[in-house]
This record gives sequence, structure tokens and C-alpha cells, in this order.
Amino acid sequence: MITIRVLQVPEVLPEAYWNHFLSQVSAERRAQASRFVRQADAYRSVLGEILTRVSLSKLTGLRPAELSFSRNSYGKPSLNHHSDVQFNVSHSGDWIALISGSTDELGVDVEKIAPIDMQIAERFFSPKESQFLAAEPDDRWLETFYRLWTLKESYIKAVGIGLSMPLDSFAILPNEREDWHCRQAGTYLFLSQRLDEGHMLAACSAGGELPSQPEVITLEDLYTELV
Repeated sequence: MITIRVLQVPEVLPEAYWNHFLSQVSAERRAQASRFVRQADAYRSVLGEILTRVSLSKLTGLRPAELSFSRNSYGKPSLNHHSDVQFNVSHSGDWIALISGSTDELGVDVEKIAPIDMQIAERFFSPKESQFLAAEPDDRWLETFYRLWTLKESYIKAVGIGLSMPLDSFAILPNEREDWHCRQAGTYLFLSQRLDEGHMLAACSAGGELPSQPEVITLEDLYTELV
């Protein structure tokens, strides 16, 4: 069963939690965290790996620290020795999101909502998406932009070939049932919703049914599952 787990990143982590989380991630991740100027960036990076480890531990039967990862030539992560276990992780602003629980391709994207220039839509969206966005009322334009953007990102992340697939080469739009659909993607399923007033979430599956709501994980949940 596919699950989407989301974690809200705290402004400050208790020192005991932070030290324990750091001890459970890869040496590469620890080195990366030490180079961030902003502590919030280090939190997102480390907590993203911890959320991935504890979630995939349940699927594989391995302890979180026993899991190891690699990336394809486009940067999509996979689980060593369990390549059939599909997952994807994203973080932005105050949130981290992880999708897992299927052998089908999976993608997830979360974005912090901020003012955006219309020219970005014209540059990266397909003509049909640009027309759809241009027809939206002013008070819905920004939300619709981020829905389209995160949906497209989730699809590209599921396919796993990065930006070698141009963003304007496919369109994700609502169908007559108001479900998000991509004609070029065939059987792929999509989910789009706000996490809160300032963040948008989208997910994509190559065939497995997506949950109607993400599972919200607290910092305490994460710490408990890890130990």
C-alpha cells in the first residue's frame, strides 16, 4: 500500500534529538549538513534521510542504519539490495514528504508557495497548461501555478530521468471528473493538495492507488521509530 508521510521541520531541534539523528545518517549526509550556512537547510537534509530510513525499514525488515542508497545518472535515489522498493523524497520550506510502499514508480514534490513571475509559466509549462493557468482568476492564479508545478515535478521524479524530459513536453490538467491527468503519461495517477497555507504537495504513481491524505509524522514519532 502506498503511503505519503510528511514531517513539519521545527525551528529548533532538541540537541539530544539532533545528535542522535546525525549519528544515524550517512557520512556524506553529515558532511553536507556541516557545510550548510542556514541551520534550517541542515535540518531538512538530515531529517529527510531519517524519515526515509525509518519508513523503508518497515518495508524491508532491516534496521534503519542498515539501509544503503545509490542514485541513477539523473540523481534519482534507490535502495541498494531492494531495488523493487520504490520511494521518493522532497523537502521545501517547513515540510518534508516521503512516498513509498509500491513496486511501481513513485514521485513526490513539496514546494513553499512564494510570489512567482508569469514568464516562468510561459517558459516551462506546455501551451495547454499556460492557457489553463491564464484563464484562472487572479485570486487562484498562484495556487494553480504551484499545483501544476508540483504535479509536473512529481511526475518527472517518478519517471526518474530528470530534466532530460523538458517540462513543456507534457501537460497535467484536470479531466472532466476534476482529477489531475496527463495524457502523455498513460496510467500514472496524481494527487495534489495543500499541506498548509504556505506549502503545496503533489504525488505521482505509475499505477498503484495513491492515498487521499498524507500521514503526518511528528518529531517524537520519528525519534521513537528510529530508536
